[in-house]
Formats: sequence, structure tokens, C-alpha cells
Amino acid sequence: MTDLRGKKLLLLGGIRPTINYVKRAQELGVHVIVTDYLVDSPAKQIADKSYLVSITDVDAVVKLAKSLKVDGVFMAYLDSKLTYCQQVCDKLNLPFYATAEQVDIMTNKDKFKKVCVEHGLPVVKEYELTDWNNPVKMPPIQYPVVIKPVDSGGGKGIFVCDNEEELRERYLESIGFSKRKKVLVEEYMIGEQVQILYTIQDGYVSLSTMCDLYSNKQQKGFPSIPTANIFPSKHLSSFKNTDHQKVVNLCTSLNIKNGVLFIQAFVHQGRVCIHETAFRDGLGQTHKIIKEMNGIDTVEMMIRYALTGEMKGYPIKELDKPDFDQWACRLFSIGKRGKITKITGFDKITTYPEVFDIAYHHEEGDSITQIGTLDQVISRIFIKAETKSQLARVIEEINTIIQIEDEKGENMLLKPFNPYSF
Repeated sequence: MTDLRGKKLLLLGGIRPTINYVKRAQELGVHVIVTDYLVDSPAKQIADKSYLVSITDVDAVVKLAKSLKVDGVFMAYLDSKLTYCQQVCDKLNLPFYATAEQVDIMTNKDKFKKVCVEHGLPVVKEYELTDWNNPVKMPPIQYPVVIKPVDSGGGKGIFVCDNEEELRERYLESIGFSKRKKVLVEEYMIGEQVQILYTIQDGYVSLSTMCDLYSNKQQKGFPSIPTANIFPSKHLSSFKNTDHQKVVNLCTSLNIKNGVLFIQAFVHQGRVCIHETAFRDGLGQTHKIIKEMNGIDTVEMMIRYALTGEMKGYPIKELDKPDFDQWACRLFSIGKRGKITKITGFDKITTYPEVFDIAYHHEEGDSITQIGTLDQVISRIFIKAETKSQLARVIEEINTIIQIEDEKGENMLLKPFNPYSF
């Protein structure tokens, strides 16, 4: 396996989760450079070098990469910016795990839904609206519905509408988050949700994890916010028997050879009903679960691919096992709108042997301004346990320990996950 010591990696975008890639690359001896349009983005603070070049300015990034003589360019977590990284790598003739066509399909919800249908995968029902200015042309719609941009992420621009008046009003707001100026209007589904993650290595499409998603409905007009993921999913066996091979066939038909694929779906009539996807590492940082449970470091694998063109280090065929031997939970701390002035309790929960990682997304002094988006996530706490009852007990204790207050000294946290609901 190639020694990465001394190689240079240019990371596009310095949002907080990118710190995972900076630290891991540095542990491998890589010189890490971060660039974006922000002076003090979190990943820049620990990078070996940083620059003030916007990742959307492809020519400027290419010029920077040439001047630095980097060995690889990479970006994680941001669907809307993935195409820029692909273009940079293409111009520099550097490895990137996805082609322009693959990125286009995977980052546009309407295009991915079409491919799913072609492969027999159920998708959420969609209403096609061709003329917003002509009420006569509005098709019969059963409300409520969800309206969302075809090409945004992080929950931005997604709204729940109970009638035509709300739909027309939210349309202007939703389309403002779309680069293509296009939205989807879908049936508003309720019930159980799951998240599925695949790791693809040298053409082998491996089911890495499947978890159940729990969420709270917080405010009229906005989608639910996640409160926890429980691994493995109670629907795992059914999914493997019905739709897993269809996902494999989809990836094969698109000639996907390497990378990670995230899918979010409702469970409807015993089958998954897909409504979201991402061809990249997710903000939920499921890679931490995979590493803890199966010993596979997908962050390292993606770093290696960016620098060498080979996704090596861990034999997926041998190691990947979605039906984990232990229970696991990704527990969310979700904040209300306001300014965070006091955070307590995290020092204590880090002493719990069941807590193996914590991802911080906000700190004291930060403000939460957007409701119904992942901006409300203050932290993700990663927990494992030998038994279901042990996991529930730890979650219950953590819920009582974590305290987050606003400027008035009032509790900023939304209702936490009920540990006895799974």
C-alpha cells in the first residue's frame, strides 16, 4: 500500500466536519491545505496551510493547486459543491471518485429518482407542476405535500404545505435554494424512516450500514428534525431480501467504481421508499459507526483515493457487515432558534465507556438562525452497547446531563429522543 507521508492534499471547504479529514490525513503524514471563502472556517484552524480562495471559483482553485503542486484535491459533506471538486480534479488530471455524469445524477433529486424507478426501486410520489402562474393547470394534489429544491442539501429550502396557498407561497422561497431553479413537490409521508450507506470499492457495492431514523415534529410548515439513529435497523433483513440488489444494479449501471453512497427512505408497505441520496460522506458522519463496529476507516480510504487513485487499506468484501454485533446510536442534540451562551455536560458524558465519539457542530457564542435544517444540530453523540436495554439506559442519562442555554438562561434544547421507543 502506498506510503502517503509527504504528499499534499487540498481540501475544498473548511466546515466543521471536515476536521475529520484534516486530522486523519495528518495522522497519515499528509500535508493538508484547506481553502474556501471564509477567513476562519473550523478546518482551517488545524490545517497545515490555508488559503482564501472560494471553492466555486474553479479556475482560481486550479491555479492554487498548480502553484502548491498538490497530489490530490478532495471535498466531503456538501452536495451543492461536489461538482466544483470534480471539475478541479478533471482539469488537473487528478483522481476523483466520481465522473461529471455521476455527480450530476447523484446531486439532483429528480434525476436520481428517475434512475431509481428504472431499477425498480420505490420512490416518494411526486406531483408535476408545469405552470405555477396558471391555477387551472395545477394537477389534483392531496395535501399535505413537501416542496424542496432538486439540488440543495442540509434540509435547506424544504417546507411542508397544507394547501395550495401555502404551496405557492413556499415555492418562491424553496426555488431560491436551487441552482437549477427547480423544485420537487412530493407526497408528505409519515411513519418510519431509515438511512442506508453503501461503500463501493473497485466496483464492489457493499451494504455497510442501515439504521432507523427517529425525529421530532417541531414547527408547522417545516420538516421534522432528527433526534437519533439506531443501528442496526429492524428493517435490515427485509431490505436485503427485496431492494439491496436493485441498489447494486443501479450503481453498476452508472459504472460507479469507488466512493460512499447515502440513501434516506421511508418504510412503506414493507419496502423502502427513497426520497434522498448523497454520493459523498454524510454530515451525520456514519463513517465513525462503521469504523467502531467493523474496523473500516472510510475516511482514510477516500483520502487514499484522492492522493493515489486507489481506495485501499480495508478489504470491504471481508470486513463489511451491516448487522452489527452490538447496538449503536447516533444521538442528536437539537437546538431552538437563538444564541448559545452556555453548554454543559459534555465533559461528563465523555467518561462513559459507551460513548466513543462526539461531533460538535456549534459552540458557545454561536447562533441558530434556520429552523427545519441541520443548522439546528448542536452535537451528534456516538454510543454503543452490548444490549438494547444498556443502550437505552445510557441515552436516558445523557439526555439529563446535557444542558444548553440561551442568553436568557433558558433551555435551548428541543425534546430529546425517547430511549424506550425503539
